Amino acid sequence: MQDHADGSLVVIVSGSIGLRPLVERLGIPDRINHLDPFRLGPWDRDDSVACFRALAGNYGLAMDDDVPGAVYDKLGIGIPHHVQSFFARLRDHSIKTGGARLTVGDVDQVYQNELLGPSGQNDLVHYETRLKDGLDDHGFSLAMEILAEAAITEQFDGEARRLLAADYERIIEDVAACITHTLEVLVHDGYLDQSDGVFRFPSRLLRDWWLARFRDHHVPLRDRARTRG
Repeated sequence: MQDHADGSLVVIVSGSIGLRPLVERLGIPDRINHLDPFRLGPWDRDDSVACFRALAGNYGLAMDDDVPGAVYDKLGIGIPHHVQSFFARLRDHSIKTGGARLTVGDVDQVYQNELLGPSGQNDLVHYETRLKDGLDDHGFSLAMEILAEAAITEQFDGEARRLLAADYERIIEDVAACITHTLEVLVHDGYLDQSDGVFRFPSRLLRDWWLARFRDHHVPLRDRARTRG
């Protein structure tokens, strides 16, 4: 790098949205052509359960044996921060109840009232704000539509993609390319997984959070098309 032909060293700093979407937005994707991506995936069930048990042992938290597995099932995927956040909420719940032994019922209660409730917003709202940082205005609008659709209908498929393009074709120039780029960002940053052209939330927590936010405000794309037709 220091022996670069023009004698200069270029430093690029990015946040959680990731380096590739950032340089593509800036129009300098060639700056990272020589870098090989190394993606850290989520924990599997065994690692998530082991982490939760280790945390519980460290803090002397009494719990039924099936609590760590129930935590993983609620989250749907072992994102380390979410496992740790869930533990912290359950520990607070234990303190509030005088150190009572945690049960699967407590896992359900804390998931609904804490992780998805007002106190859990600080942990999840950044998933929306970081999209604003990584996408332009049109891309952000499409991202919110795609995520709301995937949360409410449990998937974003080829038909939904066609209907979304038709809905925005008079607003966004080259809307198909913009949707493609937006989906690439959503997959790259872990919001959605893609299989055979169908996009879904890998995280149950993120899907439930988006569902709670938009189920009363988002009309599914197919329903919009029927209304117009």
